[in-house]
Amino acid sequence: MKIGIYSAVNVGKVIDHSIDYIGVDAGVSHLLEQGIHPVKVIGDFDSLSNHALLKSLNVVRLPKIKDVTDTHAAIDDCIDHGYDSIDLYGVTGKRLDHFFAVMCLLVKYASCHITIYDACNKIELLQPGTYVINNDYTYFSLFAIDETILSISGAHYNLENYHLVKDDPLCVSNETDDLAKIITSNPVILVQSRDNPLQ
Repeated sequence: MKIGIYSAVNVGKVIDHSIDYIGVDAGVSHLLEQGIHPVKVIGDFDSLSNHALLKSLNVVRLPKIKDVTDTHAAIDDCIDHGYDSIDLYGVTGKRLDHFFAVMCLLVKYASCHITIYDACNKIELLQPGTYVINNDYTYFSLFAIDETILSISGAHYNLENYHLVKDDPLCVSNETDDLAKIITSNPVILVQSRDNPLQ
């Protein structure tokens, strides 16, 4: 099952309108502005300026002092309710500490496919296996979690059985004109990027 989460940073429009969404803190307002009625809203709502928006919504109010971020709590809630795929918005562009916390969660919850979106980027964890990506985004980059044996074909910069370690940025800013094939022996972070948002 798939669901979307929109957190506090306004990163533009969601891509998939066929799924339900949870609003986290100010993410409530970003969803409502797009005409999306969240099935649930979660947070301590310290970043939400208009608390009247919470009326008539299914609210899970969190304490201000806690051991997880509001986004972390929302991801836990989704997993607890059986979701195994999450589109995540609103976590890029401002506080880097919160962004790094989310990147940790990509690894922690590797069994739940979490994809981070904003207007220019798509970030996800690839489990060991073979993947084909298209040229919807201008660039793609790969980063090792620990280490992996990586092959890339159909790209501007191809590799065969390359030993990629976590402090090696070799695989940044690759491109494909059509379809690129990625084979990895261990989990890697895939970042697909474009310079400018789609209009």
